[in-house]
Amino acid sequence: MLASLFSSPTVKVTLSEDEVFVHPVDADYPTQDPVLRGTTLLSLPSRKAVKRIKVVLEGLCDVQAGAGNPYETTLVLRKELETDLGGECISEGHHAFNFAFIIPSTTPASQRCIYGRIRYYVKATVEFDGVLSPSVCSPSVAFWVCGNPSPPGELPSTTDLSFQHFSEDLGPVGIGVSSPHLTVAALVNIRLSLLGPVKPVTIISVNGIITQTFEVTYADGRVARPKPKAHVLTKVDQKASPSLVVPIHNPATCTEEPGQLDEGAIPAQTNPCVPAPSFRPVSKCCAIHPDVPVPDPSPLVHLEAGQEFHHARICRVPTDDHVRPSTLDGSRGTRIRVSHVLSVEVRYKKDGSDEEMVLTMGKPVTITSCCCLVDSLFLPAYSADRATPTITEPIKNHCLCNLTTKSLLDRDGEQLRRAGAIEKPVTERSLGIAREDKSPAWTSGLGEYASACVVRQDSGYQESGDVIVEA
Repeated sequence: MLASLFSSPTVKVTLSEDEVFVHPVDADYPTQDPVLRGTTLLSLPSRKAVKRIKVVLEGLCDVQAGAGNPYETTLVLRKELETDLGGECISEGHHAFNFAFIIPSTTPASQRCIYGRIRYYVKATVEFDGVLSPSVCSPSVAFWVCGNPSPPGELPSTTDLSFQHFSEDLGPVGIGVSSPHLTVAALVNIRLSLLGPVKPVTIISVNGIITQTFEVTYADGRVARPKPKAHVLTKVDQKASPSLVVPIHNPATCTEEPGQLDEGAIPAQTNPCVPAPSFRPVSKCCAIHPDVPVPDPSPLVHLEAGQEFHHARICRVPTDDHVRPSTLDGSRGTRIRVSHVLSVEVRYKKDGSDEEMVLTMGKPVTITSCCCLVDSLFLPAYSADRATPTITEPIKNHCLCNLTTKSLLDRDGEQLRRAGAIEKPVTERSLGIAREDKSPAWTSGLGEYASACVVRQDSGYQESGDVIVEA
């Protein structure tokens, strides 16, 4: 009884999940807006008359586009939900009040980068009916808004890009990019095909590059465009260790004696052709070794004139500390927009010259949030019993950035290797420049045909369709 006299009421907000997935579309079509659900938990040490309970959802955007630009904070979303109790007396104990907010699909996604942040939170305020009973507020509970270009309940679609270019030094060049789901921290398969350089060249390196561009808009309409930044994709190709499956004693590398055969086992060397089980014991001295990285040689390869070259590698997109998700076209009113170009950079030298040449080919891509995972987007299994509607803690979603490279290779590595091995590389037929693919009336030379299809510049970016080439 005395403890209740010195205790104060408290209020706490819990959310059903700390991530909300919106699906913006770049048109005035009906959208399926997600719903954020939660519970306001009011704890009363004694009987109190409650006037109203108000829950507020707010989204704030802070921007600062670098030196010479001001710091600005604007409101991007605000919703209120008020429950008027009219001074109803509520007994001591814990009382739960559920709430739900509709999040528009055009809501800007959460953002955190060097040029600002977009953050969302929910808080509750309880007003009591009485002069000596001040109102109490809950701590703010943050949640994240993630954009997904796919329809609700679906994973981001598979990425499969291919583009071609005719280089004066390397000849016809084909690029292929594949990914099960092109998200932040995902795996990407990059393929390069050279049908034959005009003159002998040395290929120094092949790298995948993501160029990230920010566009910051202020409240007065002024737009700042900081300098784009390029991120090199890390190669993660690995080959299996010889002891990957079962560690078997190797006398050539291990001086210890192998263990004894299990009771009833038949030695393989004395019974090579009988149907009875024959095996060697698992070694206790030779441990399983992890996969071995496959580094690139330096230089990568030397090509003679007319020699074909095909190269494939598996890379990983940097985590969200470096690469932010692309801003979707339907996200209206966002102050921080992010766009990406996925490029393949080929460094080479011509025979007889020490000058290092660079050919870069790329396409604009949409990189989805690393939170768009199966566990986050798909519904859990149904239960026969109805669960309690009171929410005690949010569902903790996973992020692709927290997965190790080994876990990603175990999940998507085989699919990416198949994309590089089964899919035919870019050839003269797929490029459309083989002589047998032409009609009998075709007489133009290879150079004339390529120049008619591809626009090339000696410096700077030049768009040919949606392909960006820098030479």
